[in-house]
Amino acid sequence: MAGVVSKSYCDAIFSLAQEEGKLDLYKEQLDLVAENVKQDANYRAVMAHPKISKEEKKELLVKVYGNAIDPMLLNFLKLLVDKGRFRFIEEIVKEYTKEYNKVNNIQVVYVKSAASLSEEEVARLKATLEKKLNKKVDFVLSVDSDLIAGIRMKINDQIIDNSARGKLERLKGSVQNLS
Repeated sequence: MAGVVSKSYCDAIFSLAQEEGKLDLYKEQLDLVAENVKQDANYRAVMAHPKISKEEKKELLVKVYGNAIDPMLLNFLKLLVDKGRFRFIEEIVKEYTKEYNKVNNIQVVYVKSAASLSEEEVARLKATLEKKLNKKVDFVLSVDSDLIAGIRMKINDQIIDNSARGKLERLKGSVQNLS
C-alpha cells in the first residue's frame, strides 16, 4: 500500500514540477523536508500524532517552512496532512528522486571502500563510470574496514567487488571446489 500511495503522490508533484519548470527546486526542497523528518524525532512524532489536529499540523508546516519552500510545494505538504499521508513523505521523496534521476540521466552508484577515498580517486572513478555508463554519476560513499582493501560498488542490482575481502572469498570458494 505504501508504495502505491508514495508513487501516486510522487507522480502528482513531479508532474507539477515539470509543468512549472521547477524539478531542481522541488527536489532540493523535498530533500530538505525529508531530512527534517528523518533527523527530528519530535517533528516526526508531532506530524504523526493522531490527537494533533490537521490544522495545527498545517500551521506547523507554515511555521517551519514558511517562505523557505515554494508555495505550491507547501500546499502539497498541506494536502498530504489533509489526506493523512504525510507519514509517507520520505517514500514520496525517494520516488521523486528516482524520477528526477531518470529524467536527468543520473545513475546512483553506492561505493564502499576500505578507507576514505581521496578527491582525486573519486574524480577518476566518477569519470570512468560516467564514460562507461554514458550517464552522470552520483556517488553514495561509505567506508567499510571489513573490506580490508579496495572497493565494492553497487550499480542498480549489479555488485562489482574489487575488495581484498571479496578476492579472498572467491579464492576460498575456488580452493574448496578443488577438494
